[in-house]
Amino acid sequence: MNLIEKLNLITCVSQETGDDPFASLKEIGNKIIPNDIWAFIVQLLATAILVFILAKFLVKPAKKFIAARKEYIANNLNEAEEKNRLAEENLHNSEEILKKSRQESKQIIESARENAVSEKRRIVDETKKEVNSMRDNAFQEIESERYKMREELKNEVIDVAILAATQVVDRNLNDEDNRKIVSDFVRKGDKN
Repeated sequence: MNLIEKLNLITCVSQETGDDPFASLKEIGNKIIPNDIWAFIVQLLATAILVFILAKFLVKPAKKFIAARKEYIANNLNEAEEKNRLAEENLHNSEEILKKSRQESKQIIESARENAVSEKRRIVDETKKEVNSMRDNAFQEIESERYKMREELKNEVIDVAILAATQVVDRNLNDEDNRKIVSDFVRKGDKN
């Protein structure tokens, strides 16, 4: 059933009973718009005064409150956006600093590695030089000792030869002649 059918039904029922279904609406209309013109003007003036009072004391403060609230919210949004922007900048700066520090640490490690390698080479070179120097000194000492041993051996051979020669010849030549003869003999033996 639609609305028109319902209204028709109500009208039919009310006509049968004699009641006016819109009587209460008519009373409300009479209260809003009175039959007397002066009462209507007084009511209209009262309404205008009420609207003025409401506009003066309620609407304007409400508008001010709403405007202040809008400004507060806009400021908060602007601050939040600024903080987000600063946070993004700080994050970007932090990432750049971290990237630079990683590069610097790699360079420091590489530099330390190169320094260690060069220091190792220097130490190895110095050690080789020292070993070569010690070996050369040892060879020189050995040669010196050999020369001394040869001289001592020659002297001993000369002494033994002189002793043997004096016993063989059974006569004693002077000491200087003996040494000369033995020395010549030993030199001839060294050449062979």
